[in-house]
Amino acid sequence: MVMMKKLGIVTMNAGKFKEIKEMLKSVGCELHQVDEPFIEIQADTLEEVVLYGLKEIRGRISLSHPVIKDDSGLFIDVLDGFPGVYSAHAMRTIGCEGLLRLMEGQPERRAEFRTSVGLLYPDGSVSIYRGSVSGRIVEEARGRQGFGFDPIFVPDGYDETFAEMDLGTKNGISHRYRAISSLVDDLLDG
Repeated sequence: MVMMKKLGIVTMNAGKFKEIKEMLKSVGCELHQVDEPFIEIQADTLEEVVLYGLKEIRGRISLSHPVIKDDSGLFIDVLDGFPGVYSAHAMRTIGCEGLLRLMEGQPERRAEFRTSVGLLYPDGSVSIYRGSVSGRIVEEARGRQGFGFDPIFVPDGYDETFAEMDLGTKNGISHRYRAISSLVDDLLDG
């Protein structure tokens, strides 16, 4: 059983860093933040965003150990998948309240959080891992935990939003957890 002891993560999102760090700690992996600005492109898929970010980072820094980059999105059925790959922009511009206004009067509230995680090795090779969790959008924001659209999303089988859950509960069921679990399984098998 081989597990890398050190991974970097390319992100400026403190909440994302905290979640992934906690997930990897349980398998003895130390995660540190790569303090390097990067351009996050707007693209058609989460994978394109991840691959572009990793390519840009690889072109600017020397890697002594692998780094990961993830991109996540909230895909709402009745809004034809919006905000999807534009979730970070939508959060910055309209936030949870704006998204709830777009859904006013909509009885259909199905949604899915999706994540793509890219793992860049020092030799330049990349692996992509995906995770998703289905649920619904509530009618008003609830909770103070988490970040982003967590206050308006309730995963299937639960009554609490992600923002009402403690980190351990969210980390055991989230889209990001599922992608990171696949990454860890791959590293353990390798």
